[in-house]
Amino acid sequence: MISKKSSVLDLSVERQRKHVFFPWAKQLHAQGFHIIEAKGVHLTLFDGTKVLDFNSAVFNANLGHQHPGMQAAMIAAAQNACVTHPALIHEEKIKLGENLARITPGKPFEGLVKSFFCSGGAEANENAIKMARLVTGRHKIVTRYRSYHGATLAMMGYSGDYRRIPFDGVVNGVIRIPDPYPRGSGQTIDTVRLLEEILEIEGPETVACILLEGVTGANGVFLPPADYWTRIRQICDKYGIILIADEVMSGFGRTGKWFGVDHFGIEPDIMTMAKGLTAGYAPLGAVVVNEKIAQHFENETLWCGLTNYGHPFSCAVANAAIEIYQQENLIDNACKRGLELQALLQTLKNNNPYIAEVRSLGLLAAIDLRKSADDERPYVAYRAQGEEAQKVQALQSALLKSGVYCTVRFGTLILAPPLCITSEELKHGIDIIAAVLQETLGK
Repeated sequence: MISKKSSVLDLSVERQRKHVFFPWAKQLHAQGFHIIEAKGVHLTLFDGTKVLDFNSAVFNANLGHQHPGMQAAMIAAAQNACVTHPALIHEEKIKLGENLARITPGKPFEGLVKSFFCSGGAEANENAIKMARLVTGRHKIVTRYRSYHGATLAMMGYSGDYRRIPFDGVVNGVIRIPDPYPRGSGQTIDTVRLLEEILEIEGPETVACILLEGVTGANGVFLPPADYWTRIRQICDKYGIILIADEVMSGFGRTGKWFGVDHFGIEPDIMTMAKGLTAGYAPLGAVVVNEKIAQHFENETLWCGLTNYGHPFSCAVANAAIEIYQQENLIDNACKRGLELQALLQTLKNNNPYIAEVRSLGLLAAIDLRKSADDERPYVAYRAQGEEAQKVQALQSALLKSGVYCTVRFGTLILAPPLCITSEELKHGIDIIAAVLQETLGK
């Protein structure tokens, strides 16, 4: 007998399938993600299953779900709603610019000083590239192979993520370099020295910017060596190349500091952000630039703008989020819980022969799986297809059914719980993951 809940669920899926696309999916097999309640770090699925959100929705719910402070801020902003205009001057936009100048790298109001607002991370990265090209008069862009900078046509073209492949060739001037990590081949190379050699070949005078994630996110949580960002900064200074830090995923406390690059003590020329900027409660992205770039556009046209530029509602939500990060000491909590997570993951690896490696920084972590207990290699080097893809999907379904929602990309689990998670919730989630891995991979 089919339950009433099941029939309603099936009907919902079919209603959406008929008139609304599912993203990143073959439409025939897409099922969607049905949540009837979300609070704190927990989700309640349509069938009543209570799940720990170790994904922070799509890596953006840094403050958790249904935060009362955010709800109050949204109600207040909605009550003062106005139709926006790109040139509209309003208090929330001004305040957010001041807030970002205060918390981004560099001394308050002396490092990154001026913001451009947009609707999300991909738009932020596109506008950052536009600014870099306008300032330098150059056209080439350096990114990494294991990178993801957004889903617009241009940003897919600039990213290294495998999802770019159907759109290869839509942008020109893209140069990709390896990550500073011996993935797959196991060979260790000095990727910064390789970068400088590539620049010599390409002509550094043709390169506008180097665009790097603060910490590589959805492509594997690869942590760079301690001197990596410093050496990249030096190369950019040497050749007059603009350094852009994509903090869309690694920003706003995710790594235990405000931004991923804060761990490495450098100041990028431009920083992009979204996701944690509003903690997922409203769509917003931002590009924050240093004084030199800001001054360039005093007498040169900034060829950037959007209808919903600096929308009052979204800016108010972002200001509220920044205030809550500070009032509730959530950046510090992410740092402390991150150290606990690091220890839990190492214990998990020691006790499970199917785990090849664990990596983490703050509350951003990865678990690399092996194909078999006696195979030292990761499950897959880059992407899964056919039978391997089915195994990945089965693993994610098993985790969800057991009470943990996280991203499973090929042979890697990506963990990113909300910053408000407790020690007990964190341990409970890792215990569930350990049991599921033992059950599914131990067979």
